[in-house]
Amino acid sequence: MTALEMEKIIERSGDVERCHQLLAETKEIIAQEGVSMNETQWLSLASHLSAMLYRSIHNEPIQPLDSAMFSEVSPQSIELAATVCKLLPNLHADEKYLLSIHFEAAKLNN
Repeated sequence: MTALEMEKIIERSGDVERCHQLLAETKEIIAQEGVSMNETQWLSLASHLSAMLYRSIHNEPIQPLDSAMFSEVSPQSIELAATVCKLLPNLHADEKYLLSIHFEAAKLNN
């Protein structure tokens, strides 16, 4: 991942400064939980966080999800995602399920 690729992802958020802050806060939160991500996983997470920030700014909800689809995702990953989601206002409650997939995948690295 190049710095240019990351900046393009961040620009799509609609608020470059806030997106940088969100990425830094998320990196700190996951580090505290002992979750490590490879470069590809971090790029995917950054893209999702940028999109979440865009949805938060523009008050655009995601489509409701069936939480049963995420029954194999660990409670730790869902709670971690919920913690990150709380950093932004105006997000649909189901956003945590989509975000949790990134953390669950990263746990496979360990």
